[in-house]
Amino acid sequence: MSDARKARLRAVVDQPSVGFAPWILLSVLDGAGRVVLASALACTLAVVICATGAIAETSPKLLDLAAIVFFAGLTVVAAVSGHAASHWLGLWSAELSNAAIAVIAGLSIALRSPFTLQYAREMTDREDWETPLFVRINYVIAAVWTVVFLLIAIVGYIGDGPLHQPDNIWTNWIIQIALVILALKFTRSYPDHATAETQSPTDPAPDRTRHARELLRPLAAYLVPVGILVMVVGGSGWWIGAALLVLGILTTRALRRAANTPDTPQPSPGAPALREAQSAGVASVEGNH
Repeated sequence: MSDARKARLRAVVDQPSVGFAPWILLSVLDGAGRVVLASALACTLAVVICATGAIAETSPKLLDLAAIVFFAGLTVVAAVSGHAASHWLGLWSAELSNAAIAVIAGLSIALRSPFTLQYAREMTDREDWETPLFVRINYVIAAVWTVVFLLIAIVGYIGDGPLHQPDNIWTNWIIQIALVILALKFTRSYPDHATAETQSPTDPAPDRTRHARELLRPLAAYLVPVGILVMVVGGSGWWIGAALLVLGILTTRALRRAANTPDTPQPSPGAPALREAQSAGVASVEGNH
């Protein structure tokens, strides 16, 4: 295989979102009578991702190996279990997988080796691996994904447990997908934002409001198909779907206009004092002359 093709493969597999794909797939496909199929497909996808990484000459990833072991085991257990156990797995397999990946991600942080490091190091020069900024970015992103999958497990439990509504579109689909969209956007935008925060005191301070708007834009756009889905499926009142549709359109337009409006650069907190010191130094030199 040519180096160019390997580079393209690496660009695909060296993303945490790809490592999460098997776990997300099971959450989408799970249900009564579908555990064996869902877990087998999730395991197959994890194997494909791992094999693709090997072809592209990247190191094995924790998420891929954990997915192969977890979903292979779940497939076997679901295939040989009796009716009662099969029904229980059909109800809770998604929550189990989401809780499992949250624990795996959390343990990688506790062991001071955030799982995101494996992906980030593939795309970063070795001399940057031990820098405080590089390490902090990976801790933060790993923590965000840990919290997101924990919240997804909790939301799924609420729908399947207290509400007794395993087909609830809000707890099984809408809220969970919104959390994944937010985590994906944060993963892509936070490194640039964190890097901007470490800039020189004389440079403009990073615009946190703009960063927040960037995070909200995909969620605002997501409200449009959600509104249509709620109106079509029903169960929550057509007017809720219509309100979400209108809110999504208006919010997306407002955020797009705000993004196209040039911001006035704001100096960082240390910039005025630094400029005053520089001015005083210049005045002193001129006075001496």
